Amino acid sequence: MNRSAMAVVTLAIGTLAFSAPASAQVDFAGQWSPLFHEDYPERLPGPELGDYMGIPINDAARLRADSYDADRISIVSEYQCRPHGGDYSMRGLSNLRIDAVIDPVTQQRVAWHTRMNFQEMERTIWLDGRPHPGPNAPHTWQGFSTATWDVNMLDVYTTHLKENYIRRNGIPRSDKATFREH
Repeated sequence: MNRSAMAVVTLAIGTLAFSAPASAQVDFAGQWSPLFHEDYPERLPGPELGDYMGIPINDAARLRADSYDADRISIVSEYQCRPHGGDYSMRGLSNLRIDAVIDPVTQQRVAWHTRMNFQEMERTIWLDGRPHPGPNAPHTWQGFSTATWDVNMLDVYTTHLKENYIRRNGIPRSDKATFREH
């Protein structure tokens, strides 16, 4: 290979190597639709009562789940507009909108803001290194989420969730629960 051909090949490889976005620059922004190919019964109509396979629960949680009555969602007014918790909502039946939150001073992305069409559930996933609030801070349905990049994978850690259920068949989740997503 002559020198000019070698220079062209080197330039092409260098251009390709440096044109790929850095891992922390992956952009999730946009409209997302759920795919129902995975865990379909989990999504609609929901798992059968008594199906707790793969979920470690204690006797108190089993008693509460065994006593669950799905009708209470439509009969008890406090439950009629109760959203899914942050640990369940991403597996739900709804479209999702993701927007980047940009710091007006640095013009850097500091968070992702998500909005589920079902009951307009909103969640912010902070990327700026802020700490989680103390144990007495308010708990919400979506919780408080922070994230870091691990090469090309976003690791999300959520705390401060209100007491809710894990699955649509009544398995309860404590307000002390935390969860991780990748």
